[in-house]
Amino acid sequence: MGNPAPQRNAPSLQSVLVGLDRFAQHPAAYKWAVENNRVIDMLGDFARERKLLLFQSGNESENWMDPAINVVYKMNTLMHVGGDILRLLQRIDLYNQLFPEVAMRFVGFQLMSETNVYPVFAQQFISNARFATEKEIRDYMQSMSFLSTGNDGEFTNGKLLLKDVRPKNVLYSATGAIFVIDADVERI
Repeated sequence: MGNPAPQRNAPSLQSVLVGLDRFAQHPAAYKWAVENNRVIDMLGDFARERKLLLFQSGNESENWMDPAINVVYKMNTLMHVGGDILRLLQRIDLYNQLFPEVAMRFVGFQLMSETNVYPVFAQQFISNARFATEKEIRDYMQSMSFLSTGNDGEFTNGKLLLKDVRPKNVLYSATGAIFVIDADVERI
């Protein structure tokens, strides 16, 4: 277990989850992960075999760094979506559309139990970067036609609402590029 490569002709995860409530999603995702070789043991073999380093984690995810391939693995605890896997995947899709240069790629599930799974994503690690300032974030978001809602770390373009766009989630690279490495995105 731990090979993130999908099998051919496997049903998409989202198609398996559509129409299920958040409680029914977990057993369905568990079954899908096992059948499609998408079990990622972040708490055991996968992390040990790759010599992953526990990395800056937050409320919604535990993170590991793979310095050999410059990737951060994020195990999402589903805290901000009330355990709703499909809702998280939809938010990640929106995030990836807005920030393709640091897109999060779904790699599988950490299986906690048959009724509790955590999605795992891989994202490029941005080296030689510092946290962006609030002004740099505001300017960058404005360049993307997003304005502050007045709430801390919140921006909207009238169609989408971005939350948690704060210095801890936005990097300023040595070349002057801004990277939003984490944000909650939802349709209004």
